[in-house]
Amino acid sequence: MKNFLIVARSFSDLHEKYINIIRDYITGHGGMCILDLDTCTDTSETPVSVDDNIECIITVGGDGTVVRVAQNVTNRNVPIVGLNCGHLGYLCDMTVDNVEHCLEQLLNDNYKIDERMMLEGDLNVDPDNHFRALNDIVVASDAAGLFVLNLTVKVNGIQLYSHNCDGLIVSTPTGSTAYNLSANGPIVSPHADCIVLTPINPHTLNSRSIILSSTDEVEVIVTARHDEDEPKANVIYDGTLRQVLKKNEVLRIYRSNATSYMAMLENVNFLERIRARMQEI
Repeated sequence: MKNFLIVARSFSDLHEKYINIIRDYITGHGGMCILDLDTCTDTSETPVSVDDNIECIITVGGDGTVVRVAQNVTNRNVPIVGLNCGHLGYLCDMTVDNVEHCLEQLLNDNYKIDERMMLEGDLNVDPDNHFRALNDIVVASDAAGLFVLNLTVKVNGIQLYSHNCDGLIVSTPTGSTAYNLSANGPIVSPHADCIVLTPINPHTLNSRSIILSSTDEVEVIVTARHDEDEPKANVIYDGTLRQVLKKNEVLRIYRSNATSYMAMLENVNFLERIRARMQEI
């Protein structure tokens, strides 16, 4: 591949340094790259536009940048590879120590494509207004844990449980190492075909994460603990607030038709990567 799009969420001195390194290396070896700094912030709702000639997207930042690009690239199935300038970087094959080696692999087509499933969600009050997520869809109190939610969860129309809790994480295998992991959910291989449900601080002694088939459809309903209550919850897609779920409305969550593609450069087993990243914490 020769044509690249470089995406960064900010233009700090560190990011600028590695953006310049990437751009200079690619153009110095006969490639072409375009820089996009405007459409991948947490507040941006503008899709990342990918020209027809772009063969790969290089993100500069961390896992959050990779996730935001996966959310916002809507017009092309282009592989993404991330340069980790952040913390753990589960999704990033490039590091500040191996940038030029990884760019050489890309330019020489020495990589593998890894497909990652995504989730999608919509409200019954506005089913046309739907969003997708690479990591997770989270239903959480809009009062930062000050008010407990009563969530009823159904799978394929059958009630699974009704819990008082701080919220619910509905995760893809890719997102199992994100918020799901922090909430004591299971780590799942990114190549598994499943959806993970993990309650957040449930007020019960027998609540556990549940792993569902990727073909299952999850419904989440916020119900009132008292008749006079008018509860509501935030619906957060990959860390970005997109919707508000009000009493008795139904949030549907299901596997998206969209797929995210990752360019894998390092021949590292998933479990080896997990072990290495955990040792960095």
